[in-house]
Amino acid sequence: MLSKNLFVWGDSIARGVMYDEMKERYTVCRETFDQALKTLGVNVRNYAKPGCTSKAALDILERSAAADGAVAAIEFGGNDSDLIWKDVAETPDIFHEAVVTISDFKASMGRMIEKTRALGMHPIVVTPLPVVAERYLKWISRGLDGNAILKYLGSAQYIYRWQERYAYAAMEAARDAGCPVFDLRSIFLRQRDFDSLMSLDGIHPNPAGYQLITDTVLNAWQQSPAAN
Repeated sequence: MLSKNLFVWGDSIARGVMYDEMKERYTVCRETFDQALKTLGVNVRNYAKPGCTSKAALDILERSAAADGAVAAIEFGGNDSDLIWKDVAETPDIFHEAVVTISDFKASMGRMIEKTRALGMHPIVVTPLPVVAERYLKWISRGLDGNAILKYLGSAQYIYRWQERYAYAAMEAARDAGCPVFDLRSIFLRQRDFDSLMSLDGIHPNPAGYQLITDTVLNAWQQSPAAN
C-alpha cells in the first residue's frame, strides 16, 4: 500500500531552479510541486541537487534508509547527457562523449529502480524536459568559440536530438524493470509553444513551466492510490 511519503532524486529542475532575467542570475522558484504536495499532507523528502547526474545520485541512494510504501521519483538525464563545452569548442573535429555515457546512464537508472524497491519504495521514472536548442546553444557558447561548437554539432537541433536519446534510455530502463513512467517531457511537448515555458538558458523551466509541472504532479497524485 502506498503511503503519503514522496522521495525525490533528481537535478536542478526537481529543485525548481530557473534563470531570472531581471536579476540576471539563477534563482529558485517559490511555487514548486513539492511545496504544493505538502499542502495536501504529503511528506516530501527532496534529495535533488543542481548539477546532479544519475551516477552521483546512485551513491546518495546507496546510503538511504528503508521507507516502506513511499513513492520514489527518479528524474535524471539533463546533466548526464551534457557535454564539456569548453573541450568541444577547443577540439570540434573529434568526438566528445557525454558526462555520463548513455549505457552508464541506463544502467544507473536501472540500479536506482532496483535499490528503491529493495528499500520498500515504489519507484517512478520521470523523463527529462526537452531542450530549447537555439537558446541553449547561445547559452553554452558564452565566453567560448560558438562557431566551433556549432561546427561540431552541425546544427543547434543536434543538441535536442542528443539529449532526447537520454529520455528514451530512461523510459527503456523503466520498461525493462516494469517501472511506471511519469512522462513530463511529453507534457511539455504537448503544449503549443513549450519554448514559452522555458528560461533564457533553454534548459530550465520559467515560472509558467514550473506551474505546469506543479499542476501535472498534483493531478497525478490526487488520482493515485496514495491520495486515498
